[in-house]
Amino acid sequence: MNGQTKLPPYLPYPRFLLGMDLTHTAKLLYALLLDRANLSRANDWVDEQGRTYLIFPIEKISEALDKSRMTVKNALNELTAAGLIERQRQGFSSPNRIYVLIPDGQEIVLMRDKKLSLISKENCPTDGQKIVPMTDRKLSPNNLSSNNLNMNHLSRESTPRTAYGRYENVFLTETEQSELKAELSDKWNYYIERLSEYIASKGAKYASHAVTIRKWAAEDNAKNKQNKLTALTCKEGTSL
Repeated sequence: MNGQTKLPPYLPYPRFLLGMDLTHTAKLLYALLLDRANLSRANDWVDEQGRTYLIFPIEKISEALDKSRMTVKNALNELTAAGLIERQRQGFSSPNRIYVLIPDGQEIVLMRDKKLSLISKENCPTDGQKIVPMTDRKLSPNNLSSNNLNMNHLSRESTPRTAYGRYENVFLTETEQSELKAELSDKWNYYIERLSEYIASKGAKYASHAVTIRKWAAEDNAKNKQNKLTALTCKEGTSL
């Protein structure tokens, strides 16, 4: 490789993914979706709110990554739970719209700095110790989990959050609160109170309260659609 060597096609792989507690497949999928989102942006694929979206059926993702449909579904769920993508249903048998979300600059810097700090410690052994390349050893699962939890904790604290709900235990940024109001209309406060009561009674902990509320709302919508479909089927099958 030299200054004139033409690089082969490649995927954009954000550095902040290196510090996230995600499977390799989920990270690779995010890079693939980000690449497709850039293509959608070039073709002016935007919704009524001006947000760029992409259409990428699970079958096509499975072929692109050479992974099973179930593996792809699990990776999509990981990215949704991590707040890196949003999926919007488009009706029966139609593929979902996928919105790729990008953390703000402050969160990315925190992730990058944390990762560099960890690498520096690995390459600066105490006196008398031999330097062991990081690729020749493995960190214990407990250490990995602890590091990831610390990075996630720093990321969550980087943006101010306001307490909501009867028990003041649902925390949302100003942006998250505005987006929930826009997406859920008059039901956004119902889900906040529901989550507040659940956390207070169960002692449950969530990585993102905004993602949890969206997940509950999506599940409720799916149940309502199924109930309507069942009622319609029974009505059509009723004879006089």
